[in-house]
Amino acid sequence: MKNIAILVQNLHNGGAERMAANLSIELAKYYRVYLFVFDASNAIYPYGGKLIDLKVPPLEEASVATRASNVIKRVRRLSYLKHKYHIDCTISHMDGANAVNILSRRDDKIVCVYHSMPSMCEGDGFKTHALQRFIGAGADKYICVSKMAEADMAENYGLDKRKLGCIYNFADLERIAGLKKETMPAEAVEFYKRHEKILITAGRLTHMKAQDRLIRLTAAIRKDNKNAGLVILGEGDERPLLEELARELKIEEHVCMPGEVENPFSYMKEASVFALTSDFEGLPMVLIEAAACALPVVSTDIPSGPREVLAPGSDIHKLLKNEAEYAQYGVLVPSCAGEERRGALGAGELLLKDAVMSLMYDEAVRKRYADISSDCAERFSADKISRQWKELIEA
Repeated sequence: MKNIAILVQNLHNGGAERMAANLSIELAKYYRVYLFVFDASNAIYPYGGKLIDLKVPPLEEASVATRASNVIKRVRRLSYLKHKYHIDCTISHMDGANAVNILSRRDDKIVCVYHSMPSMCEGDGFKTHALQRFIGAGADKYICVSKMAEADMAENYGLDKRKLGCIYNFADLERIAGLKKETMPAEAVEFYKRHEKILITAGRLTHMKAQDRLIRLTAAIRKDNKNAGLVILGEGDERPLLEELARELKIEEHVCMPGEVENPFSYMKEASVFALTSDFEGLPMVLIEAAACALPVVSTDIPSGPREVLAPGSDIHKLLKNEAEYAQYGVLVPSCAGEERRGALGAGELLLKDAVMSLMYDEAVRKRYADISSDCAERFSADKISRQWKELIEA
């Protein structure tokens, strides 16, 4: 049995960290798994295998010399642990962990994972290109979580296509099936009772996620449809701005923002439509999780991920401009990036509103996507995706 290490920053903050924890659970079924974490002090994600805290957390507002010393500590400790546990393959997630993984190489296979869209997330500066080329050159395999991100790494950063690959993140469908049967908190149940139609979204409350568009969209829908409400799951820096916008539009009683909830699936299963309005993503797992709850979805057609989830087999480079696409597993609308975030809805936002209303009020359209949602989610099952990881490890 091989010894597999998974390296990640922490176990409490972000989608990449959550997917690293999920991967440890799946791989622990087939290998001896060691989950190495720079700082495990606030670990909340379930994990598999043996958890080892390197106890070298990130240093906020530190000098360049101090940060460099921190990296050296991480490299030394990880190198020692790789030797101690006879690690055959180390899988690291995100830039910081990827660099440390490469610098601490022993006799292990080095697999690095990138979880977003590089040119959108990282930018085009010299340091960015240098870092991605360093990781691409030092890793035995550089895995992206979408085909569009993989193409971006090759086309915009000049990485060797032979070293690149794509393995989608997976959803724990069995766990979701159990959790969605649970009942929401009482205050949420009351909110749902007051609103016959519920639009829902989930994610960090950040400018990039653009949840403010859904507040303005809900205000527009409610002018003619008083039974509509909006649920925003998640927490982040944008909360005060979102709450202020809801008050300005006089719909604060129709916007529910419960923060980070233990069981988002109990909220999703009772909603009418799920919407993703981000300006960019890696692979938005919330679309897959919504599909697992038999929830029709609409998403901006952005780089990258939504098209690969909702319209598999279509051109990954295609980006909608002036029309919506009622795709195989959901509705895609043009990106709203660049449109005003206040005032009247822009052209892209109007298409988003039309798509939401179609899924919300046209029973035939809603049923069509709800009925096929399980097929969409099944493509990202833990069993199917873990097979690809096993193939990579054994190659």
